[in-house]
Amino acid sequence: MKKYMFEINHLYVFDGIIILILMLTLFFATETNVSSAGKGLFIRKSLVCAISIIFMQVLVKTRYFHPRWFTQVLILIWWYGFALIKCFIMESGSIFENEIFIGTYGSAAFIVMQYYGEKHVKWHMYLLLTNLLKFILLLPPIVTVIHYLIYGAPITYEEMFAVYHTNYREAVEWLSTYIGTTKLVSIILLMIAVLFTVIKCEDMLTKYYVDCSEPRNKFLVLLVLILISYYPIVTLSKTDWVAHLFLAANYSKQISQYSEIIDNSYNIVELYNTKKIVDMPHTIIMVIGESACRDKMKVYNTDYPYDNTPWMSECFCKADFIFFKNAYGCHSLTQQVLENALTEKSQYNDKKLLESMNIIDIAKKKGYKTYWITNLSGSDTATTFSLIASRADYIFNSVDKYDDGMLNYLSEINPCDNNFIVFHGNGCHAAYNCRYPENRKVFDENNIEAEYSNSVKYVDDFLKDIYQYGVEHLNMQVMLYYSDHGENLLTGHGPSDHDFAKVRIPMFLYLGKDYQIQNKEKYSTLLKQETAFFTNDMIYNTVCGILSAESNYYNSTEDISNSSYNMQFNDLYTFGGKVKVNQDPFIKK
Repeated sequence: MKKYMFEINHLYVFDGIIILILMLTLFFATETNVSSAGKGLFIRKSLVCAISIIFMQVLVKTRYFHPRWFTQVLILIWWYGFALIKCFIMESGSIFENEIFIGTYGSAAFIVMQYYGEKHVKWHMYLLLTNLLKFILLLPPIVTVIHYLIYGAPITYEEMFAVYHTNYREAVEWLSTYIGTTKLVSIILLMIAVLFTVIKCEDMLTKYYVDCSEPRNKFLVLLVLILISYYPIVTLSKTDWVAHLFLAANYSKQISQYSEIIDNSYNIVELYNTKKIVDMPHTIIMVIGESACRDKMKVYNTDYPYDNTPWMSECFCKADFIFFKNAYGCHSLTQQVLENALTEKSQYNDKKLLESMNIIDIAKKKGYKTYWITNLSGSDTATTFSLIASRADYIFNSVDKYDDGMLNYLSEINPCDNNFIVFHGNGCHAAYNCRYPENRKVFDENNIEAEYSNSVKYVDDFLKDIYQYGVEHLNMQVMLYYSDHGENLLTGHGPSDHDFAKVRIPMFLYLGKDYQIQNKEKYSTLLKQETAFFTNDMIYNTVCGILSAESNYYNSTEDISNSSYNMQFNDLYTFGGKVKVNQDPFIKK
């Protein structure tokens, strides 16, 4: 029975007190705006943590600060250091108890895990497994720090929502574009080297400091391991970008009910005008661009060295086309943009996605056959734009590598019907050199600017083909093109740094002759708005206005085809309502 006896060494208590002092010092040195109740709660939690550390030492019969536990103590140092980095370097808020407790409880859990392995497990892979788990626990700070070095800001919820819905291809292309294959391989090799070094170091220390004591009951050790592991596991899901990832998963689960809920709303849509915009069967086409920045398009920036928009430049001065000079993305990420652009939801109201009508259902109510044609890989039904796309009568998912594969579906559309078509492809999304075939390369320079311009030129050709087919075969009366967001060629379109290159977007509108004649007031209003400031979360109301589909789910103040629209750059926001458009350094004030 001797092996089950518990002896409290005064050094165990001493180590527990050291942990308590460290926690309280970090907390009170940085937390200045915490209430008395909040401080009291932290002290009580810290005491429980210190007592747990003391009890853990009694269980394993070795001090916490012992060379045997060198790699485990590194976990504590790592998370404490991360808390300080967040507070004093990233300036992303005060130190929260999460980082401190994850490091403390996490290190204690791995000490018990190693003890259990030494005493009760002979499987040689157990050591490797425990070290892999340690590495996983170290990853959140690593990812945050790397993100901060690239963007100068912590990871946002919007970014993790995009990550949650990304696919393998997009992830690989993003990494190859903004980190590079060489750097990526170097980082992976460095991580492997660190992991290998830690394993070897731990193995040497274990052999040098041999524990000859009799083992505790393995079920008791497992129970303690579970109890100590619970806190860091649960708390990690509420910390930093991991918390954002869990929120994204939860939100995706909620919005998966969209189609079911919107069915009820569709039944009570009341159109104020049931007359068609033109008398003859006709087609409306909306093309959603991807990662196109007007700063890097010749049609908008005549000083740009690459002539990448010859067709758009040709259309620029035609009376049938309106090129909007001051359009902005409401956000810099596709999910957040389309959640707003295609529904009532916008930065200027409090509507939730689940209660917001969408443009597909409005077009159906107006009598159009609706089509969603996409070239985006995957079939994730929880993305916002996929949920909205699912409302269309016909959904075509091209399997072609390049966007022009979507053009093949135009031949399946009946010109005798009134049609509403949405195209959504890869556009100019990174990796840019993957957006066009080699034989369509126009600019041969070996740099990212040329690759991006080639992708823009490919989009220009794609839009030209849609326009020509629509006019010649479908009596196209409206063609609207806008990008979801812009692009910074060095950092992409993550929202962390609020770079306006990521939200300055192209947007043009083609209106057929019949439309111009039969909708003179709207046509005149739209012509006057070519220099108006506009964010693409108002696309829904604008398209409603263009289609004369005003309803009880419509707001005229967000419709640039309506004379009620009077938004100025002082009134508009971008980056999800966080930044005013008037902060754009390109605007001449």
